[in-house]
Amino acid sequence: MGKTALKNILLGLVAAGILAAMSAMALTSRLNVHPDELDHVNAGRYFMQYWDFPAMDDPRLAQTFSNYGVTYLQQLDIVYFFAGKFAAAVLPLVGQDYIALRFFNIFLFAVLMGLFLRLPDNRKIAFLPLFITPQIWYVFSYFNGDAFPMFLTFGMVYCIARLDLPIPDLPCAWRSPATRRLLGTGVLLGLVCISKQNYYVFAAFTLAFFGVCGLSAGNLKAAAKNACVVFALAAILFGLRSGYNVYLNRTVRPDTPTCNAEKYAQNDYKPSAQQTGNQFWGLRMRDQGLTYPQLFTIWTWHIWSFRTSFGVYDFMKIYAPFIYYRYMGYLLWALMGTLILGLLLFGHPGGSAAVGVFLLFTTLTIFQSTWHSWTSDFQAQGRYLFPIGAMAGMTLARFAPAANRTLPIAFPLAVAMLAMSFYSFVYVGLANIPK
Repeated sequence: MGKTALKNILLGLVAAGILAAMSAMALTSRLNVHPDELDHVNAGRYFMQYWDFPAMDDPRLAQTFSNYGVTYLQQLDIVYFFAGKFAAAVLPLVGQDYIALRFFNIFLFAVLMGLFLRLPDNRKIAFLPLFITPQIWYVFSYFNGDAFPMFLTFGMVYCIARLDLPIPDLPCAWRSPATRRLLGTGVLLGLVCISKQNYYVFAAFTLAFFGVCGLSAGNLKAAAKNACVVFALAAILFGLRSGYNVYLNRTVRPDTPTCNAEKYAQNDYKPSAQQTGNQFWGLRMRDQGLTYPQLFTIWTWHIWSFRTSFGVYDFMKIYAPFIYYRYMGYLLWALMGTLILGLLLFGHPGGSAAVGVFLLFTTLTIFQSTWHSWTSDFQAQGRYLFPIGAMAGMTLARFAPAANRTLPIAFPLAVAMLAMSFYSFVYVGLANIPK
């Protein structure tokens, strides 16, 4: 057996092990012992029964409102449609609707693992972020709205890894595999933009990424042409979905969302409670007098966001010994430093620009999350930082030759993070999650 075949078998076993652990979490954990899962499940249940998207005053929405007095079905997100139809099809096999919805996310992760194994060996490093944190596995093991955009962005990573941007002969190559992948990138980006608002920074990163590709290839004109195609497709999809949403709600009163929130929200989440200053402590903390620095000095946003990026389960109740997060941090900074150094040293031309763009948009993603916690709702959760993983994947895909030169150091670091991730997911998450 050759080295390549053995490597692929080992990687396949790792992927199978992750999927098995995720399936165990999906099958054994109780309903609603994961963040906001019941609200997501209720949204998925709607599409298990119906085919049409509801308006905001539709009485069929009554069972889908969260304690915030909002429903995921009033957003542009279409994951609940796909998940509902998938769950309806597999329900006879699993028995419970919430388990069927969970397996929609596991199916998405299985597709990503299949794409990973299909990548050429010298491009597989692009999927590295999926293997170094159990938090991603956890998000894919119960039903929510965060796994789908993560799936879409790594679909984009796959497309980027399978082609060399920019494509200079785009007008003459509409039927080429490279052009089809470019068009696929545009479709995926459009779906990302109607999935989660915290991925808008990722969309901006994608635009800058095309500039990096043009700089690297010495052909900014072709890169601009490619970017126009991708963003035109994304804009069309976003416009169609937004337009349809406006059409559905054309007769709905403007104050309907506020009325729904007042009717369905938990008492301290109601708009009236916020107006009188009796709201939940984590809402609109800036208006309550908290300064931006106090978000870190008092509420330690940075500590909880890091921990919930690398293995915290249930409603942030189940976490590993603190030393686990310390060593995961050491490994993460060492791995990032190694890869960044590799791009700076071996990624010319364009490697330095790629690092600069990645660090800029990583900072913006973090800032966006802090701003949301400060001005809207305190959510020190790693899932809001997941776009960073896809940004890293796209950067590694484009500059894989430079990144691969760091493997003698990066590979042991990644394996250590993978091993610690299995420990966290199996011996902390699975072992303690309510069943």
